[in-house]
Amino acid sequence: MSASHAERCCALQALFQFDLGGGPGDSDLLARSFRARAGESRPSDPTQWECDFPPEAVDGGMTLARAAWDSRADADRDVTALAPEWPTNRQASVDRNILRIGYWEVVHGGVPAPLAINGAVELAKVYSTERSYAFINAILDRIAISRAEQQAPGDRVA
Repeated sequence: MSASHAERCCALQALFQFDLGGGPGDSDLLARSFRARAGESRPSDPTQWECDFPPEAVDGGMTLARAAWDSRADADRDVTALAPEWPTNRQASVDRNILRIGYWEVVHGGVPAPLAINGAVELAKVYSTERSYAFINAILDRIAISRAEQQAPGDRVA
């Protein structure tokens, strides 16, 4: 199942909280907080929104955040193997958590790799630096290619 952009935004904000707090803690309380904030009136300029997802995106976003958090050790290991000069402990928290969401969607979420990668790139364009989205795109693309090769080893030409 593919998450919407709004659900990915919610998941990213939840993962950021998990990362700072050492885990999901009371994720139900966080979800209630997100619903309350998302239901508040917003400025007419959407770029000024503190919370850029609607209340209906919270359940899917929190589910995605918990799943990505649970697979973070695998995601961090695989990302570090592909970019040893940028291990996850050196990455900005936003980038690290965008990679965790994209990783989970590609590896465990059953989301077509191009859709998952595009979703992660869109998050990076909104929440991270001008150069981060290219790094995230490259890492997730390499993970998707590696996964495809592992799933179909007999299909490769030697």
